[in-house]
Amino acid sequence: MQFRLPSGLPHSAPWPVVFSLLALAMATCEGPGLQGGRFRNVVVRDSAGIQIVENLAPEWKNGFWTVDPEPQFVLGGEFEASDAASTLISDVGGAAVLSDGRLALLTPAGDRKMLIFERSGALSAAFGREGRGPGEFHHPQHLQVLSGDTIVVWDHMFGPVAYFDPSGTLLRHRSIDLGAVFAATQVANQRAGETVYQPLPDGSFVIRLHHSDWQLPDEGKVYREPVGYVRIDSSYNSLSFGWWEGQEFLNLRLPIVPFPARSLVVGGGTPFAVYITNGDRYEVHQFPVIGQYPQRIFRRPTEKIAIEPEMIRKFVAANRHLDADWEAYGQAPAATPQRFYPPIREMRLDSQGYLWTLGWSVYEGREGNAVPRWSVFHEGRWLGDVSVPTTVVRWIGDDLIIGSRYDRDTGLETLAGYRLNRFTAP
Repeated sequence: MQFRLPSGLPHSAPWPVVFSLLALAMATCEGPGLQGGRFRNVVVRDSAGIQIVENLAPEWKNGFWTVDPEPQFVLGGEFEASDAASTLISDVGGAAVLSDGRLALLTPAGDRKMLIFERSGALSAAFGREGRGPGEFHHPQHLQVLSGDTIVVWDHMFGPVAYFDPSGTLLRHRSIDLGAVFAATQVANQRAGETVYQPLPDGSFVIRLHHSDWQLPDEGKVYREPVGYVRIDSSYNSLSFGWWEGQEFLNLRLPIVPFPARSLVVGGGTPFAVYITNGDRYEVHQFPVIGQYPQRIFRRPTEKIAIEPEMIRKFVAANRHLDADWEAYGQAPAATPQRFYPPIREMRLDSQGYLWTLGWSVYEGREGNAVPRWSVFHEGRWLGDVSVPTTVVRWIGDDLIIGSRYDRDTGLETLAGYRLNRFTAP
């Protein structure tokens, strides 16, 4: 893994020195327990001002949060709702729940609209259209719902940012100064990505950097391109979170890797923080929003599970319709069972600032159709695991989880809301 800070960005520092100190600190760790603290299933140490949290087991072994198996409401797909429009949901780019319980959906393809649904399935509002003007979308990419039910839509390619109220009234139209973004990240041998990677609740956003001189490996090889993550604030000041590794790809005509490892970034909570994982081990770095060094690094144990040949065969069968040299693909490293499921597949921050992580191996391995189990963390501590009866989680609120299911045959999506039961800590 690579965790080097871009040398030309402000306050750059030698990450190898920092991680040497971390390795030394971990080598001197004692047994389970928190020094002077309350928890028996975690080891916490401080190294070079960074808190290292080694979770040995979840704090709650029994009686942790639960999710009801049956949904409270269902929208889209083949569901026969009172409003015919609710059966036309497709290509959802984001989902969130408003304070009155209505569901906000972003559809980046086709209509390119914001859709507001009642839980009954009735369409409450639809606004936005294709275009480049205020309140219009070229290819809407990110959805946010801020306090006061302000709906924010970020367009692709550093396009405009539109702020709406739930009825569709345009409150504000913000343009991103692309020249200022490039100036803030202009360093020799690196270039900025072409779009906002992750918007943050305070209006700042994270972009990705790439090495200008990076080259693809030999044909047929699996690779991960190094990527740097940088926060750009409202004054176009840059703050680097270091260099990581992008998604696994295959250097063939069909570059898809089954069950790929990838780095992930989420941000928010109180106090505000940015969380980054490289995805290839169960380790997350927590950064303060105004600091370039992690304030906390936390881990948990995970089983290393090889990708079985049957799962590769299912992947190939599902993608036979794509134009590819399948003979060469079958001989590539990506198609061999020696690869392992990445420990972290997905990350979400819920409305209360808890971090949720999901691994591929939880439900893609031997258990086949097992219910996905998400691990929940707070201040780096592994609180427990939650079984969620939906593969794709779009949004996690105080007492509700929005999940979705995509139908390959019809191209339609079904969204469902499941009750989340948060019990008080023992």
